[in-house]
Amino acid sequence: MQSLTTLVNLVRYKLSGEKYQHNLFRVGMTLTLEPTPFLLAGDAIKTKSPMTGGDLVTSVTAVGLLNEGDVTLNRLYFNDDSSFLQLWLEADGTIAECRYFSRHDQEIPEDQEDWDVWLNDENGLIGWPQFQSLDGKLYDRRWAPGSARIEPRMLQETITSTAGTGTRDLRAMLYAAPTGLAAPAPQTEYILLSAVEQGERAWVDIHAGIDINPAGLSIA
Repeated sequence: MQSLTTLVNLVRYKLSGEKYQHNLFRVGMTLTLEPTPFLLAGDAIKTKSPMTGGDLVTSVTAVGLLNEGDVTLNRLYFNDDSSFLQLWLEADGTIAECRYFSRHDQEIPEDQEDWDVWLNDENGLIGWPQFQSLDGKLYDRRWAPGSARIEPRMLQETITSTAGTGTRDLRAMLYAAPTGLAAPAPQTEYILLSAVEQGERAWVDIHAGIDINPAGLSIA
C-alpha cells in the first residue's frame, strides 16, 4: 500500500461500495502526523508529541477496536502503547472524529479503598462532573455533561499486536477544557480517564489529547 492520507483510503472504500473493515489499519504500518498542532501548543498543553524533532513519523505497534453498543472506535498505538490515535468512523467510512492521546499518568490502585477513589458509585472520579489535574486546571465532562456523577462508559477493546490478539475491559469518561491558545493552535484539550482490566491486571490510565485534522495524517 502506497503512502496515502487516511481520508483518501476511507473515501476509496465508500466509492467502491465495499464495507469498511478496520483491518485497513495494521501493526507495523508507518504513521505520519502533521507536526503543526504540537509545535504551536508547545508546553502549554499536557498532550505530548509522539516523537521529538521535526517529522512525526512512527510505526504502529498495536491496533485496537473498541465497542460500545453500536459505536465503534479504532485506535492506532505507538511509543510502547503510551500514546494512540483514536478514530471514530461513520458506517460509510467517513471520519467523524480524529484525536491523538498521550499518557499523562497511570495509577495502580492497591486495594478497594484506592479503587473507590476512581469508581465509587457516588463520588468516584471517573464519571464526576469535572476532573481537576494536579496543576489545578478543571476539565468539564464531555460525555453527557451535567452536575451529578454518572456511571463511566463500559467499553471492550480488542487489541492486535505482534504478540497476538487479546481483549480488555474499560470503564472510561472523557473531559475537556479550552487551551486558551490562539488559533490555529489546538483550541481544546481532552482528558480521558480509563479504568482498565486485562486478565489478572487492572490499572487507571489518564490520557491527554487534542483533535487532529485527518488531512494531516498519512499512513503507509
